[in-house]
Amino acid sequence: MENQLEMSIEGAEAPVDTRLSYSSANLLRNCEQKYVYYKVDKVEKDDDSNVDNSHFNLGTSFHLINEIGLHKKPKNVMALLEKCVQEEGLREEDVGLLHAMLLQYWRLREGDDFETVACEYKIEDDKVIGYVDLIEKRPNGDWVLSDLKTAATFYKTKIPELPRDRQLCLYSSYYKEIAKEYNLDPEKFIGCRYLVTTKSKAKQKKTESYKDFVMRLVESKSVKSHDIFIKKELLDLWGAREEHLELYEKSMKLRRGEKPTRNYTYCMAYFRPCDYFSQCRGETYSEYLENNKILVRSIE
Repeated sequence: MENQLEMSIEGAEAPVDTRLSYSSANLLRNCEQKYVYYKVDKVEKDDDSNVDNSHFNLGTSFHLINEIGLHKKPKNVMALLEKCVQEEGLREEDVGLLHAMLLQYWRLREGDDFETVACEYKIEDDKVIGYVDLIEKRPNGDWVLSDLKTAATFYKTKIPELPRDRQLCLYSSYYKEIAKEYNLDPEKFIGCRYLVTTKSKAKQKKTESYKDFVMRLVESKSVKSHDIFIKKELLDLWGAREEHLELYEKSMKLRRGEKPTRNYTYCMAYFRPCDYFSQCRGETYSEYLENNKILVRSIE
């Protein structure tokens, strides 16, 4: 475990876990400087970086209810939805949407013969940490790793990218360890399922009951669920593992003082300014717009 933890000077702060997750590796790949601000130096975020992250609560709630129900429809759906409002920050106005997304997902699963082996399996060694959403098996012993996603939309053009998806491939490279943990046959690991459920911007009408609203989203296919299977032979298992370990080594060099590079094209990733905009630009995003008198005119 000596590679996993960087020991501090005696009497100082507790040891730091330096294992690299997929999300941290992705951040490091896109901008070394932001990785250092966030993971190493733990710099305070800009005051104007606070944005509505309620969409994350929707996705978290979707994962949680499926984990509790082992990816089948539980009997106490309404109670679980209320739990998500109270404990996971799910907005009241998103309860009907989440309910419809869950129903559509469970309908999708009715058409297959997979049974849940485990949810949220933790992958960890001295350099890597991550969580597999779902491990599932067929009666004949074939088994897969499944990745559960929620998204605003799903474009079929993403499908050719999935065999090289870094997260799917990295986690799948641990299939032998997973097989041993759950007494599965490693020779019967057949690949990954990418399970994505889309959201909707539709709102409940004043004249519409909660139940009618939920069923309108389901029946009109305003929310959709997709099951994309990627067979093992297409997955770049060891390329993904090698790349991740290279990024781990890079992360350790940065933790030890190597100067990071700045990727200024990543300052507006995910359609919003970087949380550390001022650290590289000398002023916050809001100050930049105000100080440079940048005006925006649009025709609605």
